[in-house]
Amino acid sequence: MEFYKSDLKLKKFLHIIENSLVFPIIYDSKRTVLSLPPIINGAHSAITLKTKNVLIECTATDLTKAKIVLNTMVTIFSAYCGKKYEVEPVEVIYSSGESFVYPDLSLYNMEVSLSYVNNSIGVALKAEEVL
Repeated sequence: MEFYKSDLKLKKFLHIIENSLVFPIIYDSKRTVLSLPPIINGAHSAITLKTKNVLIECTATDLTKAKIVLNTMVTIFSAYCGKKYEVEPVEVIYSSGESFVYPDLSLYNMEVSLSYVNNSIGVALKAEEVL
């Protein structure tokens, strides 16, 4: 933390995690630091014009909201992949030892009212037109 206090750009963000007992560090399987959110992203994961692979990470205090944001970002970016809509999942290993694979883009059913659908997307569909 002391290292970042002298950086003119980064020191203004340190208060976010400075007094925390723990804070997130994202690193790869070789323990190369990719990001210290919300302070800095690592040079190792910087994007250039030659970048072929992009890691989209999402850090949040609410896992449900993080999953929603991650899934949204991944699906939007995937439209621009070399192989359109191809997404590679990653295994996330938490400090507790638990591991999960993200993003979780599995299908699920949701019940919503017809008026909600119509109002949300600006259409006037009838019940028989909606699955």
